Amino acid sequence: MQQARKVAFGNQVVSPAQPTRDPSIAPQPDRRVKQVKTLLILTTCFLLSLVVVAQYSSLVILNYQLSSARHELSSTIESSRMVELEVAQLSSINRIDEIAKDELGMVEPVPEQLNVITANQRISERSGE
Repeated sequence: MQQARKVAFGNQVVSPAQPTRDPSIAPQPDRRVKQVKTLLILTTCFLLSLVVVAQYSSLVILNYQLSSARHELSSTIESSRMVELEVAQLSSINRIDEIAKDELGMVEPVPEQLNVITANQRISERSGE
């Protein structure tokens, strides 16, 4: 009976009970699933590469800021050393004495001009009053 139902198309015989499928063509849903999976994998890889590039650029920026801060720190330390040296030079006793004598016309007092007062003398003077 199977033989009676087969219909001939050209050189091929097709049976109505069995649907015809070309084995080289995959079913449509499987192909779509593979395309979606491939697209998801590519998208994930792209996003991960963006994260890596963002991290690297952040690292470069932070490295630049660190270098700039180190340069500023060394400049500030050098400036601080220069100010300390200038303070030491300006506050030296010899320099102050020289300015007082040369520029201000001051002279050292003679021994008759000096009056030495001790703490004991001030206390005894107060109690005697």
